Parts: sequence; structure tokens; C-alpha cells
Amino acid sequence: MINIEYNPTEIEALSHKIIKERLPNIFGCTEEYEIAVRVAQATGDIEFAKDLQFHPDFVKNALESLKAKLPIFVDVEMAKVAISNYAKSLGLEVICAINDPDVVKKAKDLGITRSIVAVRMVLEERKIGLIVCGNSPTFLYEVLNMAEKGKKPMALIGMPVGFVSALDVKKLLYERKTLPFLTNLSTKGGTPAAVAAAIYLINLLNDKKRYGQHS
Repeated sequence: MINIEYNPTEIEALSHKIIKERLPNIFGCTEEYEIAVRVAQATGDIEFAKDLQFHPDFVKNALESLKAKLPIFVDVEMAKVAISNYAKSLGLEVICAINDPDVVKKAKDLGITRSIVAVRMVLEERKIGLIVCGNSPTFLYEVLNMAEKGKKPMALIGMPVGFVSALDVKKLLYERKTLPFLTNLSTKGGTPAAVAAAIYLINLLNDKKRYGQHS
């Protein structure tokens, strides 16, 4: 018979305690370390969390964008659903354009990914606060291209996962340092990790969490 904890608050507290016993605080501030804890919690991967790379202005800019009520732009619907559950109490709009009919048609006509078209469309039309990318390398690459044209978000979580271009584009993000970023320098990544970081930042400003919601 195993001992199972049923209370969500206690489950989270115990998870954080275990992670903090294993994850050294090698980060620049408390918020960066707490983000790393949430990434480890979301992925079950301490080594992944150790590899997180923060631009010095990332936390400050991300929080300023949330306080300013600027939209959050995400690469996939999974991220939108997860983040919206927390963002709505702050009145934050979460945008995902991957399934927009115009995006789908144009991507097919041009023979490029929907992610590329979605980034072009949204950043041309809207002022974006925080971008959250955990899935699509081409999404992140196009964000960097648009930034070179002056279409910049205030902050960027860029952690696409995979073996095709994901690491290369994250290295480019890290080396350019033109955007306040959170990234990692391996093939690891994923929507759960990126979303966990975003939710932590939102909850720093959120005093209306529902019972059972993670921090």
C-alpha cells in the first residue's frame, strides 16, 4: 500500500520541497529560481530546469507586460487553454492564431508552417506583451525575424522542443539577446514547461486562484 496525498495544496508544497532539495539556486533572483522549480515540477526533469537561461530583464519585462494588460501570444491551443484558466482573472487576453482560417489558407498557399504565418499576422496587427512558445521552432524563429523589423513583444518564453531546428533557434535567441527571454539550450522544451513559467508569473499578480490551481 502506497501513501497517497489527496490535498492539492499539500501535493504542491511537497513537490516544491523535493525539487528544492535537488535543484541548486544557480539563478539571478528569487523569481528565476521559482520559475525553474515550476519547470522541474511540470516536466519531472531537474536537469532541464538547471539549463534554463534568463535574460537579465526577462522577469521585470514580463511582469510589466502583465500589469499593462497587454495580450499574451502563444504558439499552440494547448498553451492557450492552460494559460487562459489563470489569465482571465486578471483580464488578460490570450491569443493563438494557429487555427485561424486565413492563417491555414495562407500557409498552405505559401508552403510554409502555420506558425510562421500566425506570427506575422499577429505581430503586424497587435502590440503583444508576453509570447509563450514551447512547441514550434518556426514560430520562435519568426518571432526573432519580426523583432529585427521592430515588431517586438515585451518578453518571450522560447522553449520549443524537438530535434529539427529547436536547439538552433534557441541558441540564436540566446546569442542575439535582442528580446528579454527565458529559454534553454538543449533539445528539451515543451508546452508544459513554457506554460508553467507563464503561470508562475501570472500568479505573482493573481490573488484569485481557485482551489487546486497550481502556482
